[in-house]
Order: sequence, then structure tokens, then C-alpha cells
Amino acid sequence: MPLPDLPAVPLPDAPPAGVPELLTLFRPLARTGFLPPTAPLLSLPGPFQALLDAVPALAPAYQGGGVRADLLDLDAALGDRRDDARQLDTAQQEALLSVTAILMHLYRWNAVPVTPARFQERPTFPPHLHALFRDLSAAHDLPACGTMHTLKYLNWRSDALPPGQPYHAAQVQAGQVRIAHNWHATPAGDDRDLAGQLDLWIQTFVLTEARGQAVLTAAAQALAAAHHHDRPALETALEALHAAVQAMTRQINTLMRFRVVRSDLWRVYIQPTFGWGLPAPDAPDGPPLEGASGLQLGGTQVADLALGVPFDSNLGRALRHSRTSMTPPQRALLNAWEPHRNVIRAAVLDWGGSRARGAFDAALDDLNRWRVSHRERGAVYLRGDGREHVMASTGTQLDAGTPHEQAFRDLMNERIEETGARTVGPAADPD
Repeated sequence: MPLPDLPAVPLPDAPPAGVPELLTLFRPLARTGFLPPTAPLLSLPGPFQALLDAVPALAPAYQGGGVRADLLDLDAALGDRRDDARQLDTAQQEALLSVTAILMHLYRWNAVPVTPARFQERPTFPPHLHALFRDLSAAHDLPACGTMHTLKYLNWRSDALPPGQPYHAAQVQAGQVRIAHNWHATPAGDDRDLAGQLDLWIQTFVLTEARGQAVLTAAAQALAAAHHHDRPALETALEALHAAVQAMTRQINTLMRFRVVRSDLWRVYIQPTFGWGLPAPDAPDGPPLEGASGLQLGGTQVADLALGVPFDSNLGRALRHSRTSMTPPQRALLNAWEPHRNVIRAAVLDWGGSRARGAFDAALDDLNRWRVSHRERGAVYLRGDGREHVMASTGTQLDAGTPHEQAFRDLMNERIEETGARTVGPAADPD
């Protein structure tokens, strides 16, 4: 299924930065990878706390008659607070950006299940909340819609991590992570447990991205070893990369397989929450903004770049485009790596030896096994309960209201073939 034309993602100007310069871009992401560098705040000062409190309070209306009237009242009470927001520190601004993104998405869809008319509607948003959200998005160089970063990676809590404090991704563990601000409610006696379903969906991506930090570290070590022509270091780094890819893919598979997000509920109640499907306010005739999409997982894109997987397929192009929804340091790393994505593979082929080749192909095989699993599991979610449903826009621009399963399979098959083609195989001669 071809994608519509996507705006080009800027890559480094020629000549590209060398590998040493590229390695410096890993430093801001070293502790937490693509998760925020401090644990998300759970409270905000002054009038902004009312916005955090509103999220769970709106949940019954979101599954009932709609949230728009309540959000307009909240907006009137808030007033213009953009100057106050500029006085907040970084962590507070990020928490405020996250909650305004949630509230804008709630207003955008009004209620779930989403009615078909919402997909063509361009609503007039509450003016003060919308202005605040657009200001914060621009200040953080992010699109004015919810993203993985704002809706998920800034919206969790952990019993083991104090809010606002630095941490290491290895400290983000299953059983301790929960959604911070849940916009679904679970009425008494309702076995659907929509609040629990959304909580699990948030946990899945936060925990997967936490495991992606080890992918980032091992990839940086492999890149440095290739640059220095250090064969033992390359072997060690590639074995670490294999273990990290395996842990990351196991994390998402475990959550989705054993702690089941119900596919029928996901398609009707959870998935529309994250889409946006409206053009940017300053480009009303431009392509629609996507919203939060699994394409924005940073750990998998790092693995692709480390293993030399191209981005030429339809899904590869969509992955590259998804970087516009990542933070500037994340975007800078991935874009600067593009000209160097064959460095590690070339070293493995030229002088890496059989141990490096084995570790490289093992990492590539695990990444591709995850893609095969994702193809099958994603098809189940898209199929849902077997009935036709409207769906929010995703990173692959599947049209709302049309069958999605085969189109998704076609996209994944292209990406699986593109990934598998990078296998290096055993050395022609023994070491």
C-alpha cells in the first residue's frame, strides 16, 4: 500500500559529521535512551494542577456524552496562562505539555467509541488550552499534537523513582510502572476495564523504550569500535547489541502476549485516543499530523541504524518521517546517523571475523523475528472483533473505515524483507 507523499525529514548537510562527532550525540540519551531524563512529575504549581486533576475527572464523560462542554468550562476558568508557563522549569513544562496534549486529544475525539463524523471535523479548540499547548509544543520543537513522548513517555509513574529526579532506564521495571494520568474510567461491574487497558498500553511502550536504552549503549560501543578498527571491542559490543535487541523485543512481546490488551477494546476505545489526523495549524492544507504511533519507538530505529537496515520501503519512509515527533536530541542522533548506518556492517564484513558476524546476524534475526511477530499480532488488533470500525490516523496513513489488515501485512512484509536482506552470513574462510 503506497504512502502519500511525506515531507522530507532534514538530514545533516554535506559533508556529514564524522563518527566521532556522531558519538557525541549519544551523550544526552545515555542514561534513559528515548525516555525523558527525569522521572515525570505528578503535580504542577498553581492553576496548572487543575489540568492534571481534570484528566481522570473527565473519564466518565469521555465514555459517555462527551467532554467538550466540561473542557470549555475548564478553559474559561484557566484563562491565558502562557506567561506563567514560561516561568516553569523544564520538568514542569514537560508535565504541562503532556497534560495539555492529553486534553487536546480528548477534545478532538470528544467521546469513545468515535463517531465517523469526527474524522472529517476540524474542531475549534478551547482557546486558552490550545494556545498553551501550541506554545509549549513550539518551545520543545514538537508538532502540535500528541506524540509518543507527550502522551506516553511523560505520562507514567514508578513506585521506585521519585518524580522529577534523574534515573537510569534499567530502573524502569515491570510491576512498578503505571500510567500517571488515565483518561478512561472503569465503572463498577464493567468487565471491560478500559482504565486497565489504557494503563497496560502505556506500560508496554514505556517498558519497551526502557529496554531500548541498552540497544543505544551497545550500538554506540559498536560504532566506536568500528571507527577505531578494534576487533575485540566490536565483537563484545555486537554481542551486547544482540542481547539488548533480544531483551527489547521480548519485553514488548511478553506484555502483548501474556498481559493481553484486548483487540476488540483496543480498536474501538484505546487506539482512537492516540491519533490526530488534523493538519498543522500553520499549514491547514498540508498533510495531517499523525499523533502517537509505534513508529516513534526510538529503540527499534537505533537497532535499524546500527545494523544497516535501509529506510527505502513504504514503512521505512514512514519510520524516518516519524522522527519529526521525537525530541530534538533524539531526532539529531537518528538523522546524523543516516550517512553512517553501514559503518558497523562494513566493519563486520571487512575485518570483523566469524564471532562478530555471528553476533551481527543474531541481532538482525531477533529484530526481524520481532517484526514477524508484530505483523501477526498487529493484524489481530486491526481485525478487532471482525466488524468494521473507524480508526484514527496512524503513521502508515491507513484510511479510516476501510479494511486495514492486509494493507498492514503488506507494509510489514516489505520491512521484513528489507531487514532480512542485511544478513552478512558466515565468513568465507575460518579465522
